[in-house]
Amino acid sequence: MKKGKKTAIGIAAAILVLGGVGYYLSQTLIKWKMMEHYILPAFILEENDITEHYPYADIEVPDEFRACSIKGIDFKAPDGLFWMYPDETEGAKSGIIVDNDDISKRSLLICVADKEENGIRVEDFGAFFDKRTLRGMKKLGYEKPENSHDLMFMCETFDYRKCNKFSPSEVSATYNIMMLKAILVPSYLSLDLSDRKVDLGEDIEKKRYWYDTDRMKSFIQQGTAENGSYELVLDVFSPDDPNNDQLVLIIGNDIDTVRQIAATVRIAED
Repeated sequence: MKKGKKTAIGIAAAILVLGGVGYYLSQTLIKWKMMEHYILPAFILEENDITEHYPYADIEVPDEFRACSIKGIDFKAPDGLFWMYPDETEGAKSGIIVDNDDISKRSLLICVADKEENGIRVEDFGAFFDKRTLRGMKKLGYEKPENSHDLMFMCETFDYRKCNKFSPSEVSATYNIMMLKAILVPSYLSLDLSDRKVDLGEDIEKKRYWYDTDRMKSFIQQGTAENGSYELVLDVFSPDDPNNDQLVLIIGNDIDTVRQIAATVRIAED
C-alpha cells in the first residue's frame, strides 16, 4: 500500500475515533453539565430536590378530635368547625370549614376540593421514555411508570446524584426524569385566613413530602399562607384510581394541629 494511501486511512480512522469520543461525551459528561447548568437551577429547589417521606405521619392525634368527611375525604379535626359557606353545594366553596365566622379571629381553615381529572397521563410523555432511557432507568432501579401517581412519585423521589455520569443510558434517564420533574412538579397558591399576621414561633421551610397509607397515596406541600399561618396542601390519590387526584388544604395558626389533621386524611370507604 502506498504511503499516501496509508496516511489517508490513518487520518480517516482518527476522525472516526475522535468523532466517536465526541459523540460519547455529548451523551454523558456534556449532557450532564447541560442539565446541571440549565435544568437544576431553573426548576429544582436546591433544598427540596428530593421529596422525602412525611415525617409527622405518626404524630399523636388528640382523643377529642372528631371524625369528619367532605367530598369523599375522611379526616379528624378539632370539634366546633362549621361550614364557611353553608348555602354552597358545589365548587370549592362547598368544601370549606372553619373555626370562626370572624375572619380576624379565625385560626383554622380546611378546604377539600372537588375530585378532578389529573390531566397528567404517562402516554403523553412517551418521548421521554425511549429505549436508552428505559435501559438507564433499569440500571438505576426504576421501571416505566404506569399511572399519574407513579409518574409523579418517580420524578419527585429520584436522586440525580446517583447517576453514573459515564453511562449514556443513565445520563439519558436522569436528564429526562429531571426534565419531567421540572414540567410536572407543581406549586400551590395559598388561601388566607385573614389580614392579621401570625407568629408561628419558628421559620417554616417550604418543603414537599410523600405520604402513603392503605387508603390513599399523597404528596404534601408544606409552607405558609400570606398571613403567616402554617399551611399543608395534600395532593391525594386513591389506590383504586391513581390517575386522578384531589386537593386538601389545611391552614392554621397552630403547627401541631395542622399536622395532626393531615396525618388522619384518608380516602373515604364506600
